[in-house]
Amino acid sequence: MSAMRVSGIEDSVWYPMVRQVALYHSEALVRVAAWNAMRSADGEPALKAFVLTGFAEARGRAQQGTARNRDFAQRVLVSYSAAYSPLVHATADRVLKGSDADREWFARTGFAEAKARDLQAREADEQHRQVIAQADRDVVALLASSDPGEQVRLAAQHALRQGSTDADIREFYASDWMAAAELDVEFFRQRSQEAGMRYLALIPGLIADAQDAEREALAASGAAAEQTRAVAARAWATSKDRADAARQGWEAEQRLCAEQARYWQTVADRYRGQTDPVWTAITASADKNHSAWTGEDTFATGQSRHWTDVSAQAQAGADRMTGPA
Repeated sequence: MSAMRVSGIEDSVWYPMVRQVALYHSEALVRVAAWNAMRSADGEPALKAFVLTGFAEARGRAQQGTARNRDFAQRVLVSYSAAYSPLVHATADRVLKGSDADREWFARTGFAEAKARDLQAREADEQHRQVIAQADRDVVALLASSDPGEQVRLAAQHALRQGSTDADIREFYASDWMAAAELDVEFFRQRSQEAGMRYLALIPGLIADAQDAEREALAASGAAAEQTRAVAARAWATSKDRADAARQGWEAEQRLCAEQARYWQTVADRYRGQTDPVWTAITASADKNHSAWTGEDTFATGQSRHWTDVSAQAQAGADRMTGPA
């Protein structure tokens, strides 16, 4: 067994999805469970068990208060930089090293309190305070109406809410835009990985059932042969329908990922080369987001191709069972 995974499991049908969860799921307990499955001496059966039951069990544990609060603090630490949200960043770092009670306080009130104090400090720093031009407001308005990410749209709409001021626009550029973008990536990964797990938990079993039904049909003779061939044909047709649904689901996700990747490349290109620290930070985050969405695009494309192949396999099985005996 290697330090990271059991040799040979890379060819398993279960491996790509389990690896994706291990690398990118937002909940630490879920990532750990996926890595444990990949490291297990049981090999492929451990991957299958994770897909069928382990993923849902790990997600249930991750939703408990202590685990959820830790994940929240970790997300804040990554999303709010020490340069523009020093108190938020430092407090998140402190509670991650502290107790469950510290993290509970941070999730309930500490984050909001630290965020408000960071905003007050930025607004008091007149020398470095960002001057908001109409063009800056126009960008936020554009994001509020047409950004491809729901969380970014909501954050922009909040910055432009009735009664908002230039301070709200500065807050959006300083932290809220990129924090919302992180949530868009996180929520996409949760949704797409859960769907991927459902496909894997169902379709390979349907394929196995269809293969069993075909073997039974081929072994039958006389009057039973026609009936068993019909049963096998229906089993293959059901498998194909499910594989086509999985393919279509991943194709939709791939289009979304491609749109997000193009969008973040545009953002990076827009602000690259500007020397203001706000725009420099936004450019760096945009490059990071572009990379994340490009990676998700690649994975979704691979999953779509996989289910295309499975659909073709099922169609071939149905053809065999409906063709001449």
